[in-house]
Amino acid sequence: MTGEPARGDRLRAAVWMFLTAARTEQRTMRGNPLLLVNAGFLPVVLLIIAVGTRRPTAGRATDIVVAVMLTALWGSTIWTSGGVLRRERTYGTLARCVCGVESPTLVLFGKSLGATLYGVGTILASTVLTVLALRLPVAMAHPFWMAVGLVVVIVSATTLGALLSCLFLLTRNGLIWSGALMYPVFVLGGLMIPQDFLPAGLRWVPSMLSLRWINEFITGAAVRDLSMTPLAIALLLTVVYGVVAGRTYRWSIDRARRGGSLDYA
Repeated sequence: MTGEPARGDRLRAAVWMFLTAARTEQRTMRGNPLLLVNAGFLPVVLLIIAVGTRRPTAGRATDIVVAVMLTALWGSTIWTSGGVLRRERTYGTLARCVCGVESPTLVLFGKSLGATLYGVGTILASTVLTVLALRLPVAMAHPFWMAVGLVVVIVSATTLGALLSCLFLLTRNGLIWSGALMYPVFVLGGLMIPQDFLPAGLRWVPSMLSLRWINEFITGAAVRDLSMTPLAIALLLTVVYGVVAGRTYRWSIDRARRGGSLDYA
């Protein structure tokens, strides 16, 4: 009789902890200059450059808009949710995040979700305003599945951000790695530049990025070419990101505790 309430209490506490971490990180994101650049200005610039002076068809315009949004999301993820743990270490609050809660991993994913939601919201707002200003025709053949794709984008970007945050924490050169990873993915991510246009030896790179498969799924749903295969691959990659992130985070915490320094964590 007492087991069920205890489990229920733990579940409610876990949900509260997760949502509190997300809200806290969203407040941290307000006025973040890197977020404004990557999520606010970057979609506008990329759309103007990609469209140029041409009047694309609805299908082509949709391809451009979705690719631009996901490219901007990668840039936003690198510098926002990807830097969650690095910022905690800089502010001196990393030890509290690790030792002051029952599940540090839950807090990590909550913070990553908060940063991702703020970034996605900013990207959507700037992209919609730019599309309206440029009067681009956008196809929406299957709006429901496009909405499903957006949810998967948020989940996948959250998990990818948590993974990057863990990897950046393993080195004190996280800022350097953030810059080093950002622009190569712009070129090799299979978003703005189609995968078939890449050198043969590098065409495998986009396949490792969930955003590339989500791009294929959403654009297909927009122009009546719906396929569930890209969605399934994106979800599989998201699960892999989550497993690797969780194990890396726990390993780094255990290593720091054995060494007696959670500054490294």
